[in-house]
Amino acid sequence: MTSSANYTCPEPFLPLYQFPKLRGDINARFCTPLPIKGFPECCLPCPKQNYFYPDRFQKMIHSTTYINLVSVVCCCFLLISFGVLPIEATRRHYLSVCLTVAVLLMQLSFVVPLGNQMNQCYDLITPHDMHSSVNCALSGALLLGGGMCAVMWVFLRTLSLHLQICWQVVPGNKFFVGAQLAGWSIPAVFLAAAMSVTGVSFRFGESCHINSKNGIQTFWGPMLAMAAASIVTQSITFGYVTQVYLRSLFEEKPSNTQASSGSNNPYSTSLRTVTAFQAFRRIRRVLALQWRGIFVVIIILADVIYFSTVFLQFDGTTQRNETNQSHALDWLLCMLINDGDKNQCHKQASKLVVSEGTAFSVLFLLSFNGIWALILLGRPSIYPAWFAMIKQCFVPLKSPDEFVSYNARRISEPTNSSYEMLESKTRHTASTADLNLMKPEPSIVRTDLTSSLREYNPSTFSAHMRGRPTPSITTASAVPYPTYHDLESGGSRSPPPPPFSPFHDLPNYDNSPDSRNPPSFSPYADNTPNRTPVSGGPKFPEGARIGFAK
Repeated sequence: MTSSANYTCPEPFLPLYQFPKLRGDINARFCTPLPIKGFPECCLPCPKQNYFYPDRFQKMIHSTTYINLVSVVCCCFLLISFGVLPIEATRRHYLSVCLTVAVLLMQLSFVVPLGNQMNQCYDLITPHDMHSSVNCALSGALLLGGGMCAVMWVFLRTLSLHLQICWQVVPGNKFFVGAQLAGWSIPAVFLAAAMSVTGVSFRFGESCHINSKNGIQTFWGPMLAMAAASIVTQSITFGYVTQVYLRSLFEEKPSNTQASSGSNNPYSTSLRTVTAFQAFRRIRRVLALQWRGIFVVIIILADVIYFSTVFLQFDGTTQRNETNQSHALDWLLCMLINDGDKNQCHKQASKLVVSEGTAFSVLFLLSFNGIWALILLGRPSIYPAWFAMIKQCFVPLKSPDEFVSYNARRISEPTNSSYEMLESKTRHTASTADLNLMKPEPSIVRTDLTSSLREYNPSTFSAHMRGRPTPSITTASAVPYPTYHDLESGGSRSPPPPPFSPFHDLPNYDNSPDSRNPPSFSPYADNTPNRTPVSGGPKFPEGARIGFAK
């Protein structure tokens, strides 16, 4: 402030002639001729809201910036969850994803000033606009574009719900393509028109907002029109739901007998002939799936309408008319009388701007949109899904237990074992007599067997021989179970035979050397064709080896 300014204009005003019209928002200057003869036209220093509101107001506005930062984090977390986590955990839908992106763009407009704490004023009396400040252009474009996209996707979500409930139409691929085109192209057109015709500047708070000149035609009018269309569509949908609900109260529920017997009318199952109770049940299922999105639509529409109303009221206070000039003169005289002390003139200043509580509430509510999006569009199941994914990254998964045969190797590979461990479907406990019979006898060993593979039978804790049959065995009847072929001779492997028991008498078998069906040996049965009883204790053939598998 120069000495000439102090001489020509009283505190805190500055003379207009010292600041030529170069850049910045010239129309946003707050200048007026003083009602004192000989004084030039004087202007209020920038930013002018500091002289209309108390000192605490600027701190309150700055605190909402950090709430917007939390909203940005919530939107980013929700979008990453939609992209990374499985659909079973997120229940994502393109309407929810696109609406979250639109809310994120709107919240970023209030966070941009945190990254670049630049002055809001081009000079001492002129605020920055989008041509003189990149920060202003970016924050203003994000606010206008994000707000327009949010309202557009709210309308598309409302239209989708209306088609499902009122017309029983499930939106498909055509609706998806149309929604993508309308949801992004229409806001882009209005954004380009608003930025080129009207422009943005620092007018209120720490972000740039649309100017008052032609603002209704380029931005506020289209956005309020889409919001009104969403409200009308939502109201029609709720009206239909209320009608169906009231009809279902006075309609008897169909009995199970009538539902099972059917009707002679061939169109009884048509959508146009369903009862009110059936229609209400279907609507209730749809509402149970869509109630989160409905609440998001209501909250965003309420914020947008409130935001638009407040800023239109703010634009009305900046217009040059007799009422505003009268209020400005009262405030100016108060400032002159009190030597520029704004604290003595808050009553007169409140008539020139919106009230402090209204201005703070609109910025505070707008900063919570991202948090509401996470609460309502993000399901609680995403948090356990994130925990499981993070745990999987740091804790390696254990391989599932798998049964492996004791001799799980090829026949051609060398092995020191003579038994193959196989799992039995049934498990029994062997008696003391069985255990005595199965004691190994190392002196009785045959080395002339062609196939040395043996099966371990857990039912009797014994080994079951499955080599080539001896010539002394005869066959009197067919084998009552699938047999094993010699694996070393290239035969195919068949299902395992029943467990061996020394107390079962099996029929005789063919005494052919080419037989591939060897029977299980029983020491209590005679294997000759006559099948004479065995006298005395159990008898084993020469060379038989019975014992535990090693």
